[in-house]
Amino acid sequence: MEGGTIIGLLMLIVVFAAVVIWRKTKGTRGEAQMSAILSVLPNSKYTVLDNLLLQSGQYSSQIDHVVVSLYGVFVIETKYYKGWIFGGAKSENWTQNIYGNKYQLRNPLLQNEGHIKAIDRLLGYPKDVPIYNIVAFSRQAQLKVDDSLPVMYWGQVPGYIRSFQDQCLSAEKVDEICNILLAANLVDRSARKEHVQNAKYQKDLHNAFMAQGRCPRCGGELVLRDGKYGKFYGCSNYPRCKYTTKN
Repeated sequence: MEGGTIIGLLMLIVVFAAVVIWRKTKGTRGEAQMSAILSVLPNSKYTVLDNLLLQSGQYSSQIDHVVVSLYGVFVIETKYYKGWIFGGAKSENWTQNIYGNKYQLRNPLLQNEGHIKAIDRLLGYPKDVPIYNIVAFSRQAQLKVDDSLPVMYWGQVPGYIRSFQDQCLSAEKVDEICNILLAANLVDRSARKEHVQNAKYQKDLHNAFMAQGRCPRCGGELVLRDGKYGKFYGCSNYPRCKYTTKN
């Protein structure tokens, strides 16, 4: 094999490896940038906790950021997507449109609601601690969602959090909540690896149900229906199960 061919192959290998590493780390880089953005919040009023892995019953929940404050608890799901993002509050999946190519992503609001429930169960308080859902996208995305939803760009998050001005927690309660979350945070590498494997299993299970035309929530049959914005599939067990997905 000629020297030029070998060099060309080596360059292809290096580029391929770089792409793989970039794909694996873009989420981590996004979370790091969001953490830096949140650092503008005054330490006297806000405590930022990053990358929590909390055990919740049989499963674990990986939470990008939690801001504990005198004004409530803010749970932030960070997304690093490009293209136009479409979705509704109750839709099971949202749509990412890049140059006419459409891809589905799990509704991040519903995803983050699972994180909120995990925190709620962990705290175990009477329902007197307000917990707020926030989904934050990078500016590489163009959001085409309802403005009333707590979905925004990274840089808008601090201002949104600051808009809550009614103090509902004492400084002592804030410290107590932070201590509970940090004590429950799984830092062991094997535990975090298991979380990733469980997440993959849940995704594979979801895809298996969809391939059979069954609802991934309850197992009911998916029925094609007409809606305000076009056709969609809904669970035959509606209204008990409100699962929907795009046609």
